[in-house]
Amino acid sequence: MRYVRGMVDAAAVRGVRRDEVLAWAGGINPEMLDASRSRVSLKQFSRLYSAVALHLEDEAAGLSAYGVPLGAAETMIRSGVTATSLADGVEILAKALNAVLPGIKVESFISQDELGIAMSEIRPSTTDRHSTFEVCLLTTYAAMAWLYGRRLPLLSVDFPNAAPRHLYELRTLFAGTLRFNQPCASLRFSNEHASLPVLRTPAEVTKFLRRAPRSLIEALLTRGELAVLVRSSIHEHLPKLISLNEVAERFALSPRSLHRKLEAEGESFQKIKDDLRRDLSIYALTRTSQPLKQIAIDVGFSDQTSFQRAFVEWTGRPPGEWRRMASSHK
Repeated sequence: MRYVRGMVDAAAVRGVRRDEVLAWAGGINPEMLDASRSRVSLKQFSRLYSAVALHLEDEAAGLSAYGVPLGAAETMIRSGVTATSLADGVEILAKALNAVLPGIKVESFISQDELGIAMSEIRPSTTDRHSTFEVCLLTTYAAMAWLYGRRLPLLSVDFPNAAPRHLYELRTLFAGTLRFNQPCASLRFSNEHASLPVLRTPAEVTKFLRRAPRSLIEALLTRGELAVLVRSSIHEHLPKLISLNEVAERFALSPRSLHRKLEAEGESFQKIKDDLRRDLSIYALTRTSQPLKQIAIDVGFSDQTSFQRAFVEWTGRPPGEWRRMASSHK
C-alpha cells in the first residue's frame, strides 16, 4: 500500500485528485491508503502504475526521486536478453541502467566469491532515498528473475539508508538477506551462479513488455519449485497444520535439508505457511460471506481470537475491518 500511496501523492503534486487517481485502478477504497500493510489486487496495482506512469511520463510512477524515462524497462530487458550468463548479464544490465537511470551511477562487479550490480546517487537527493533505491533494485531484480527463469537467490540486498518499517514486505519480494546503512545499494549474488544462462529469447520480450508492470511483479512473486510444492502440501492438509518435519518426510528429506533447500530459494517454512494462510484469509474475507470463526478454522486456527491476532500482524488491520473496507468499495 505504501507504493499506492506514493503514486497517489506523486499524481496529486501534478493536480490530480486522490479519488480520480484511485479510479484509474478500478476503484480502491481511500481508507485503505491509511492501512500500511493492506494490499490491492495485482490487476489494480498494475492498472494504477501504468496510468500514473503515463500521466507523469515517468516509468517509476513518481516513486523515485529521479524521473525515469518511458521505455527504460524495455531498454534494460532487451539488453539483458543478449547476455550469455549471469556474469555477462550483470555487466550488460549495468550499462543499460546507466543509460536510463538519471541521477544514479550503476556499476557491475565480480570477484572470487560474488558478483552483482551496485547503485549510488550522483548527487544526494532530498526526497525519500529508500523509495528511490527500492524501486530501482526491485525492477532490476524482477527483470533478472524473468530473464533467468527463476527468482535468483541473493547473498544480500544492500541499501544505503536505515531500515524502514515495511521490512516484511521487502523480505517477501527479495530472496536474500536485507542489509541497511551500506556504502551503496546493490544486488549481490554468489559467484557459484555466474554461469547461469539466460532462458528467455528476444522473441519473448515483446509479449512480456506488453503486460508490464504486471509481468514484472509476477516475476518477483514467482516462487522456487520446492517452495511451491511445500505451499501445496500445507494447503492440502488444512485445516490441520502439518509441521516442517512432516513435509520433509513427504519429500524424503531430512528437516535440515528441507530448511537448507528452501533457504537457497529465499524462503522459509514459516514464511510459506504464513503467506498461504494470509492469502486464503483475505480471499475468504473479500470473496465470501463466511463468518470469521469459520475462516479461522479453515486456515488452521483453534479459535477466532488467535486468528484475529495473527491477521493484524499480517496486514495491520483486524479481519472484520478489512472485510468492511473491501465490501464498501466494490
